[in-house]
Amino acid sequence: MKRLLEDCNQLFGEAPRKFSFWSRLTYFRIPKPTWLRNDPTDALTPLFKNFGKTFSNGVVVWGHIVQANALLFEDGDVSCPGELVYSINDNQRIEAEGLRQIAHSLYSLKGTEPSDPELLSISNYLTNQRIRVYGLEVPRSISPRFACKISTTYFVRKHLPGGRLRKTLLPIIVNPVEPHYAMSLPGKYWADDLLSWWME
Repeated sequence: MKRLLEDCNQLFGEAPRKFSFWSRLTYFRIPKPTWLRNDPTDALTPLFKNFGKTFSNGVVVWGHIVQANALLFEDGDVSCPGELVYSINDNQRIEAEGLRQIAHSLYSLKGTEPSDPELLSISNYLTNQRIRVYGLEVPRSISPRFACKISTTYFVRKHLPGGRLRKTLLPIIVNPVEPHYAMSLPGKYWADDLLSWWME
């Protein structure tokens, strides 16, 4: 998996990246959904305002889905928010299975009331589904070996190979400075072997 991520990094190129005017107007253009345009107070709005900076300056790392709308795992046209866990500093050492276990532990907090204040805060955020976070630290009680973060994202179907989520592990782009906005790496920059694995 490490090699696949390195291949994606090479395809996407080093930051700062520049994209053609046509690409920015089409492939990288991500319009706000109607429900967000009608609610400008939603904390997802800053993510949309910073798409350009994230694509230009972001680092490519593995991300694992903590939760996402079930519609995203089916064919369709609707793009939706979701939550990702990832590691920036430890990405070369963290393995896919380790990231999966952390994501599972985080999701298991949903709907619970832990006595630990840090875990309770994450439980409330995942349960609410309207709270947005950008670089929330994962408690060491869940990830003792790796420094991981959680960010709200917006899964854009045209950027997902096959137009939907097929796995829960995927390459993502993360703004390396706070706030840590995160997006899935657009499919045209995925390595061929990774595409084959995703589409299995």
